[in-house]
Amino acid sequence: MDKTSQLPDELLVKVLSFLPTKDAVRTSLLSMRWKSLWMWLPKLEYDFRHYSVSEGQGLARFITLSLLGHKAPAIESLSLKLRYGAIGSIKPEDIYLWVSLAVHDSNVRELSLKLCTFAERPTKLPKSLYKCKSIVILKLKDEILVDVPRKVCLPSLKTLFLGRVTYSDEDSLHRLLSNCPVLEDLVVERDRIDNLGKLSVVVKSLQRLTLKMSCPCHLDGIMMNTPSLKYLKVTDERQESDSDNESDSDSPRYFYDFEDMPKLEEADFVLTFQNIKKFFKFVTSIKRLSLCLGVYTEESLYHEGLVFNQLEQLKICSCDSDWSILLSRLLESSPNLRELEAYVIEDHPDRRVVLPNQWGNQLNCVPKCLLSSLETFKWSEMYGLLQNQMDVAKYILRNARCLKSATIFFPTTYAKETRDEMIEELSLSFQGPETCQVFFH
Repeated sequence: MDKTSQLPDELLVKVLSFLPTKDAVRTSLLSMRWKSLWMWLPKLEYDFRHYSVSEGQGLARFITLSLLGHKAPAIESLSLKLRYGAIGSIKPEDIYLWVSLAVHDSNVRELSLKLCTFAERPTKLPKSLYKCKSIVILKLKDEILVDVPRKVCLPSLKTLFLGRVTYSDEDSLHRLLSNCPVLEDLVVERDRIDNLGKLSVVVKSLQRLTLKMSCPCHLDGIMMNTPSLKYLKVTDERQESDSDNESDSDSPRYFYDFEDMPKLEEADFVLTFQNIKKFFKFVTSIKRLSLCLGVYTEESLYHEGLVFNQLEQLKICSCDSDWSILLSRLLESSPNLRELEAYVIEDHPDRRVVLPNQWGNQLNCVPKCLLSSLETFKWSEMYGLLQNQMDVAKYILRNARCLKSATIFFPTTYAKETRDEMIEELSLSFQGPETCQVFFH
């Protein structure tokens, strides 16, 4: 017998836990000593998104037997990534059975399902899932039907991820969230018609919320009551209709109704519709703010008089045609800003527009934050050939009196001569402290 086989079971199981599940199972062929060790693994991961038709039936039988024969007191984590339906032999009934086994017999703590199906309908999960007392993390992605029963209770659930799933009715999500008393982290991604009209998030314990909506999903509005929320990210890439753009209303065809979020510290918004006033009203007390917005008129910005006294870090995307209007307003309204970063989100360069020089007319006087608090300035991939961007950078380098570091990155596609000319122009504009470190890349 080799020395490895003489090690205690607990140690060997720990070694196996570092292997992919399918490789850990293969060790059962080594000897009788190894035959059943993998059945004690606390974490099981099955990634069968690519398999032949002939392999499908064997895979289904293998997963069923492995769950039936699992010997550990509990499954710490079960991950299923599967492709099935018109081809292959894995069926919706198999998924139903596996989830039932994990919930009933194994006290699963983390369950992750990613299903790619060729079936006409999304896969329905057992009702017992929605009454599982042990589950702490639940991640459901793609072709899954969230059909929440009337009686539901997930007393231990802290993290919930719902990615491009389908809901049985408009109240399913609300019913689910209302019965998660300790939920802290929620992610909802939507990019299809999923039977969800109004998105209602009423969770007193929630601390982190990420919402992502893109066409063609339908949404009448979002209602939030999350008094414990500390982090909020909203990505809404749906477009307003032409009739909405002609309206004088403060909101687009869908509404955002946010209750006060007194504990909110960080917000990240990626929005394509014009009117953003309601968002800013609820984030005046945050410390960190990241923005990528489609702002077309100054009237669509937040109301005059709002002050972000606690804002210390600001990231703003320069992809939109009027981004500098928003930047100037935020600089004036953030007297204690310490870090400023301009950047471009890579997946929508089509929104980048060449503008005439208009920055100089936007500020009547130097904002307080530039004179007394701004310490770090960073520009990721500055398109210096756009005069508007050069003017913004020069203004900050010329007026920021407390800067400790300034870093500007240029696109790698720029010729060396062009890059050198821009560096010289920016360097001549710098009037900050002698101790400030300025870097160009």
